[in-house]
Amino acid sequence: MDDKVFNKIIHELAKENGYSVTRILDGVYEFKKGSKKVYIKGKNFGLNNALSTALAKNKAQTYEILRRNNIKAVPHYELYQPLEYAIFGDQEKRNKKRIASIIKKEGLPLVLKPAEGMHSRDVSLVYNKRQINKLLRDLFLYEKTLVLAPFRDIKHEYRCIVFGSKVELVYDKVRPVRVKKKKLVFGLKSVIVPKTDKAYKKLEPLAKKAAKALGLEFASVDIIESEQGFEILEINSNVCIGHFGNKSKENYKLVKAIYKKAFRKAIK
Repeated sequence: MDDKVFNKIIHELAKENGYSVTRILDGVYEFKKGSKKVYIKGKNFGLNNALSTALAKNKAQTYEILRRNNIKAVPHYELYQPLEYAIFGDQEKRNKKRIASIIKKEGLPLVLKPAEGMHSRDVSLVYNKRQINKLLRDLFLYEKTLVLAPFRDIKHEYRCIVFGSKVELVYDKVRPVRVKKKKLVFGLKSVIVPKTDKAYKKLEPLAKKAAKALGLEFASVDIIESEQGFEILEINSNVCIGHFGNKSKENYKLVKAIYKKAFRKAIK
């Protein structure tokens, strides 16, 4: 649904600005206006540089950058596929040592997930070393790196859309990630957080600091609220808000207005 909404908005923006648009490959669009051609890939309109995009893509690297800039974030610890990283030493041995260290520091349960990726696929709540090791064997068949993170009992999960030095939108994911029968369940609904809300006053500066630390011009910053307070969960350089935009006509207008700003900057 996210891609359908994005595709619709892209065509509307192109028409409104006098461009023809062609989806030439998956996620790649060509805009033409006379002799001028502009290409975009993904949902960041090419506004983020390669380094910032790469850092945001990896959850452990994102955490390290935020930690080094004194920005509160949920810790993410990287684990490496033994064969892929064999040149750097015995990764299986290092992984086991690191897992023991993480458990000692953060306790159990932990959340195990791919180091890269934006969706909830292959995200598991793990309760012991045996379960972790089994999942590592399975996931390392097609993932190069995984991360372990401490489990948080999430009260609220917010998504903040940052463009330049401004937060354009904040919404609360109603019924966020929670545990049901020892498994993680992901909520789907969302409610806009107004600027007058107490939470907004904490979310806005945190989201802007996080995006700035990674050097991102256009990003979505996911922030959770738990007993540990407000923490960055992850940052995405690919701004996926089509699902939110599909919920109502008003939401669609908000999403289109945000993408319009990015589009206009991209075609300059």
